[in-house]
Amino acid sequence: MSPEKAAKNTIGIIGTSFGLLALAIALIHFWAGPFDIHPSLEEVVADKAVDIKERVLSKLKGDTSVKLAPARKYSKDDIVDIGTVVCGFLAIMLSVISFIKREDKRAAGSAVILGVGAIGFQLFTVVLGTIVVVVLVIAVLGSLGLS
Repeated sequence: MSPEKAAKNTIGIIGTSFGLLALAIALIHFWAGPFDIHPSLEEVVADKAVDIKERVLSKLKGDTSVKLAPARKYSKDDIVDIGTVVCGFLAIMLSVISFIKREDKRAAGSAVILGVGAIGFQLFTVVLGTIVVVVLVIAVLGSLGLS
């Protein structure tokens, strides 16, 4: 690529770089993570099942008190997830700017595909994990006779 074309496609190339970074972070976090210590799946399912059972029993007794959620603390995994989304969004944003400035469509297209792919991969893994936890909670509640 000549220096003139590279200078013309600067925004698209930067967007593609952010897209690659976002995808790399998402894949590394998926394969090497989690980076913080989390409770086991059995503990999470058991805690959720107990919470649901206690809430159902308190509602049946007529208790209207509301439990407030504790203040949110960001873990290393949360920061990595946020970084992935930020890099993916920057890739998409720079792709749009590149397209508007009539830069090479391959650079703009690559940036948007990588950004959307990284965010989509991350959302897919979260949804898949949520489905697994929900199925296990339903199974535990069914075994407790609360189906």
